[in-house]
Amino acid sequence: MLKTVDWLTQDEAMQASLDKWQRVVDLMTRLLGATAGYVIEYNENLGYLSALTSQNPENPNPKVSLIPQPANSNLYCRRVVMTKAAFYEPDSTNKPEWADNPDRVDDGYISYLGMPLLWPNGSVFGTLCVFDTNPTGYDQTQQELMEVFRDLIEADLRLYEQFEIMRNLSMSDPLTGLNNRAGFELLAHQKIRIAKRYHHNIGIIFIDLDNMKHWNDDYGHAAGDAALRAVGDAITESIREVDICGRIGGDEFAVLGYVRNRGDLTTIIARVRNALSQVKLTVPTSKSPIRETPQISSGASVFFEPLNQSLEDMMAVADLEMYRDKRNRQR
Repeated sequence: MLKTVDWLTQDEAMQASLDKWQRVVDLMTRLLGATAGYVIEYNENLGYLSALTSQNPENPNPKVSLIPQPANSNLYCRRVVMTKAAFYEPDSTNKPEWADNPDRVDDGYISYLGMPLLWPNGSVFGTLCVFDTNPTGYDQTQQELMEVFRDLIEADLRLYEQFEIMRNLSMSDPLTGLNNRAGFELLAHQKIRIAKRYHHNIGIIFIDLDNMKHWNDDYGHAAGDAALRAVGDAITESIREVDICGRIGGDEFAVLGYVRNRGDLTTIIARVRNALSQVKLTVPTSKSPIRETPQISSGASVFFEPLNQSLEDMMAVADLEMYRDKRNRQR
């Protein structure tokens, strides 16, 4: 399954929609006479990120922060996300429940009107909202206007979901369910761009199923397929949520992620080997009973920032390390 970026608005496929959303937010803010308007993206693990904000002169923060607010922050938007319902606060000045609200404490926003932005399945993408440093009195017509703007953005979310389905079909390996080479490289390039921006180190692991010919010849191709699926499952179980993985060749797999040092990679490899040691393959059409578990060779390399190598060069280094391990294991 193709893993998307942590924040949808960092996906290059969203750029055309973001340009339209910017016009929506600018118009919405101007028509409501608000201090600032926003599209806020929500990630249950990472929190709340300002995807874009209005560019009107009154907005004190026309550049969005790349640092998300924690998911448990006492934000106005949190009320919208938790209830999946519109929320209007005309004046929070004397309301103790908002005393530690970062919107009010840091930016002086005492009025808020927000609408939930939902995916087609009903889960929360984020919020569409306006803030004001003065009390407001939005009437029903103005709130209904916000709903129209919300509908425009949710229509794009529906299109994006359909696009993701098609992208998954073209970039997923049908045997293991992992990314195929094209999917892996697409996501890897995105990870590397983010790593350069935030000064992360990149780690790459190459994994190869040993003796693939033995599995196919001695047990049959169905058993060979089962062994490949077992390796894919072991990798999926062993990597971290922020890592990406893929089947990049017949019996070759790759993992890429942000790391501190080589130890992070050796930990993942150890987990994969441990998971495979517990695998018991049962293949009804096998030529003979399977009394062994899939074995792997692996190679790992860390690339420290500043990152000057191309993805192709990084993969070549990890691939070479993997073949060294394979030769050592055959001795």
